Amino acid sequence: MVMKDNQFINYIVGFVDGEGCFHISLKKQKSAKMRWVLDPIFHVTQHKDYVDILYQIQRFLGCGRVKKKYGQPNTMLFSVESRRELVDKVIPFFKKHKLIVKARNFEIFSEVVESLDQHGHGDIKEFRRLLKKVFTMNGGGRYRKYKLSDVINSLGSSETIRQK
Repeated sequence: MVMKDNQFINYIVGFVDGEGCFHISLKKQKSAKMRWVLDPIFHVTQHKDYVDILYQIQRFLGCGRVKKKYGQPNTMLFSVESRRELVDKVIPFFKKHKLIVKARNFEIFSEVVESLDQHGHGDIKEFRRLLKKVFTMNGGGRYRKYKLSDVINSLGSSETIRQK
């Protein structure tokens, strides 16, 4: 497939709107200041027969990796997990080239990732704010392992966190 850069840009945006995901997972981590970690990832999936498009997107964005999707041998995954690559490459690209279907999730994703990059998550009030935002993404938290109220209650007060 031969396209001019601007055609390929539009193709990427449409492809990501249909097959992509901006996601922030929530993981328990005893060594973290808040005992929880927000872990951002951007990914796009495609059947293995069409994996070439994922490699083209990877080359175009200049980041990420392509691999088999765990548990789905016929599905390939292009993912960007590096916060630096998200901040430097993925977020600027999609801020400039607007999504339609995934616009709201991307907006929250970029706000959270940029706050994490500025170490805002070290402040309990900011961490709570980010948590609340994250739980509005991708189905409003109904597919998450943890409930927002349980996570927030587990944080305790800002004084408790300072003492840990």
